[in-house]
Amino acid sequence: MNNKIRLIVYGGVLSAVIMLATLFRFPIPTGYGYINFGDGAIFATAAVMGPYAAFSAALGSALADLIAGYPMYIPATVVIKGLMAIVAGFALHKYKNMPWYLMAVVFLVCEVIMVFGYFFYEWALYASLPAAAGQLIFNSVQGVAGIATGLAIVPLARKIKISQVHQDMV
Repeated sequence: MNNKIRLIVYGGVLSAVIMLATLFRFPIPTGYGYINFGDGAIFATAAVMGPYAAFSAALGSALADLIAGYPMYIPATVVIKGLMAIVAGFALHKYKNMPWYLMAVVFLVCEVIMVFGYFFYEWALYASLPAAAGQLIFNSVQGVAGIATGLAIVPLARKIKISQVHQDMV
């Protein structure tokens, strides 16, 4: 199979994985949103595809927003989750033997992007600083869940041998 086609196929499949991981959630009785495994799936996709994971992250997360009934978040989600995947993808691709504690730092940076990205988006969306600030704690809890999930599954994702995908990225 042509390497570019292979990259597109893997990207599509991993978009679906990210979407499903985001939709599989723990219900939280307060706030807008939910705790999910989507960020961990984004980090695993970044380990497999490098920065190309941005496309899968943006698409899979946006589809999850649409299906879950949060279409107003799609523009922010595309940018935020895509940026998270770019940061994680570059770091994980460049440093293939990165120890877990450095991975945790990379994932923390990504989750800070997520927390503050949604904060500024919600501030603009609701035209209310208190409404946006009210979500900071919830989004931070989601970030911690993303870091924990990423640390758990990225070592497994790194064992996936997709040499053709990595050759396309060089």
